Amino acid sequence: MMRRFAARFAAALILAVAMAGPAPAQTAAPTPAKIAEDAGGLSDLVLPYAPYLFDFAVTSLRSVAQITYSGRRYDPITRSLVVSGLQVDRDKVHFRVGQMRIAADQLILDDVAVDTRPLPLDPTVRDVLDKLGRRIVVGNVTIGFTLDAPRADYLVEATARFDGIGAIDLDADLRGFHFLAPLDSIEGDAAGGKPEIRGRLRTADFAFTDMGLVPVLYDVLGGQQGLDPQAAKGAAGLIAGAAVAGVFEKLPGGPTPALTQRAGAWSAAVQAFLKAPDRLSVSFRPQEPFDLSRLTDGAVTAEDVEALQPDVAAGQTPRQALLSPQEVQLAPDAPLADVLGLAETLLEGRGTPQNAGRALALIMPAAMDGNRAAVALLARTIATDPYIAIGQDKLVPSYVALDLALAEGLPHAAESLVAVGRRLSPAEIVGAEDEAVATWRQTPVGERQRATEIEAFRSRDWPTIRRLAYAYYEGAEMPRNIMRAYGWASIAAAGGDRTAARLRDELTRAAGSGRLVLPLDQARKATDDLWALILGGDKPPSGDKPAGGDAPADAGRGEGAAAPATGSGDPATDGGPVAPQAAPSVPVAPSAESGAGAGVPSADPRGGASSSPAPETPPAKGRTSGEAVDPPPAPAESEDSERETAFVTERHQIPR
Repeated sequence: MMRRFAARFAAALILAVAMAGPAPAQTAAPTPAKIAEDAGGLSDLVLPYAPYLFDFAVTSLRSVAQITYSGRRYDPITRSLVVSGLQVDRDKVHFRVGQMRIAADQLILDDVAVDTRPLPLDPTVRDVLDKLGRRIVVGNVTIGFTLDAPRADYLVEATARFDGIGAIDLDADLRGFHFLAPLDSIEGDAAGGKPEIRGRLRTADFAFTDMGLVPVLYDVLGGQQGLDPQAAKGAAGLIAGAAVAGVFEKLPGGPTPALTQRAGAWSAAVQAFLKAPDRLSVSFRPQEPFDLSRLTDGAVTAEDVEALQPDVAAGQTPRQALLSPQEVQLAPDAPLADVLGLAETLLEGRGTPQNAGRALALIMPAAMDGNRAAVALLARTIATDPYIAIGQDKLVPSYVALDLALAEGLPHAAESLVAVGRRLSPAEIVGAEDEAVATWRQTPVGERQRATEIEAFRSRDWPTIRRLAYAYYEGAEMPRNIMRAYGWASIAAAGGDRTAARLRDELTRAAGSGRLVLPLDQARKATDDLWALILGGDKPPSGDKPAGGDAPADAGRGEGAAAPATGSGDPATDGGPVAPQAAPSVPVAPSAESGAGAGVPSADPRGGASSSPAPETPPAKGRTSGEAVDPPPAPAESEDSERETAFVTERHQIPR
């Protein structure tokens, strides 16, 4: 009798826990990882037509079941299909959804009602529902996820709450997740006919919150064994420890000592839940993202279980701590970590109403200093509210910071960059993009890209120049710079690269239609000068001062142009004359400037009258002295010299 009771109760309990969710109050959940959302995907194109697609689906399925609804519409604000009063009936199946909302990243089912009376349920389940008074099960279901489509990363949050029964929650962070169908049709039976799961699990949480189910299980299952509810409750607690340990005894090779020790703690948590039913949760916190194929490509071993770092805990349902106005104030000398933490709280509206404006004010000083975490929050803030107020004096620095964030692939950088760019003049955008490139060139990764760029121009490697043009246009692993994208594409096209010619023409059309900020006259003039330098060998364009001259650093710089990065000496360096400084094997072209503010602009395709050195195929000797030019001394090493990022604690100050 006791054995049958234990088996039935364990089965019911495992079913509840297996469908569980977020971490309990005793187990601190890690800060959810932020992944880039799939903005502007297929859903944005399809969802406005969702009402018509819904009509088509209903019409098709009415040959299978009776389907009615009171209304359907597309909501352009929440970008979701809204269906009201949906009812489905067929034979013994009857259910209703009061309100259904379907968006690209969310499914909400409110007032779901399932009539279980005509269903052929197990007698025990029927008895439980009768005791609960829930022959018609009513509840709500919410499923939300954030998708990074290129990387197949998913953040999944799901909740199902059934009135008077319980709530089931699920949170999971999946990276590179794929569900692979069997290849029987291609490879025959050798494929095995089994689907495969590929990807990595970063974190997961499962939880069951009791709302009346567990006491009724004691009553029904205990009664079947001749036990009153209290005796059944005591028996369940005694058996729980052995049941948990027995699960791991069946693993191939048996449990490890560490796993056996953990099982004891998990058994205690289950017993605590059975004694005072509230919330039981299972969490997984692997030290490294766990390869999911280990769970499907063979027998699960004790090592696999340990690698998942599971934990079982019982406790009360966690509640969001509510913050008073005094608790969201900081001392003037508060640490930066506290400042950014409060900014994130205000941005997300956790425990206090959202205040994106104040969050931005807290973020901005550190973001202007180039702090990477602050810049990431800046991108999130502007993506959350593209029309948020930003001081006029902060627009250009914000654009520079976001352009660098785009080069690093930080989430939300692209849409935030566009939002800030709408508030700037063409000259300001050109100058900001040049400043971002100058800052990027001072990092190790930027220096390597500069060397690649110099060599491509020196050797007239048109495909590489075209690839760099696309990289400048897209902000792929380097800051976005449309002037350089156009200039580099024009140069590669002039060298015979047809793909570059297409990019050049597309940029020209986009600039002419106003869809892209690109001063074509300035870009074409700078490109012509650059081309003349490439073809002219040692001879700079007519009227220009020879390289290594004494022109001042601000010569030829127009309004809105960025200041130079001193001594960069490459085709993407920001304005100002720079003496040749590359070794003979990788020489650098001279500046195309003359006197103070006079002369032909340099061959750098960029905006304003700003000028910069341009690449060419130079000789191994100095241009003015007839001697070989020695490379400049290497800069002193610093703590940031090996960082692969353009964000530094104290950003290089570039005069404007």
